[in-house]
Amino acid sequence: MKNFKHILSFLLIAFFISLAFGSFFENKNEKKTYKPDSDGSIRISATSLYKEFLDNPVAADEKFKGKTLKVDGNVATIDKENGGKICVMLETGELIGYIFCYFPDSESKDVAKINRGNYKTIKGKCTGKLVGVVLEDCEVY
Repeated sequence: MKNFKHILSFLLIAFFISLAFGSFFENKNEKKTYKPDSDGSIRISATSLYKEFLDNPVAADEKFKGKTLKVDGNVATIDKENGGKICVMLETGELIGYIFCYFPDSESKDVAKINRGNYKTIKGKCTGKLVGVVLEDCEVY
């Protein structure tokens, strides 16, 4: 019985080590593809979108710029900028990196229902990355 426990312990440890090494040695060059939703928009998390632009802005522009995205993430801030534009910023896991979602005035009632920290999906057209990744003509989805 004692040997059985040792063998079982060894197998469990070996299993967890193989899981750790498997994730460590995954193919980092693997091309990520994002399937379009039924309405043709691309569904992606705020973290993944920002990482794509951080890793290779040229490739990310080709993939996302000019396209309609549905971005999922936690709301960091809700604000009206100097020009009166409504802006919701989604967290990306980076200290200073955000997804900036700009809304038309017609969406102000839906944006007014959002609170900081809420997990939301925001649909908008990607215009690329400046300080953060920018989505225009957004709506709360």
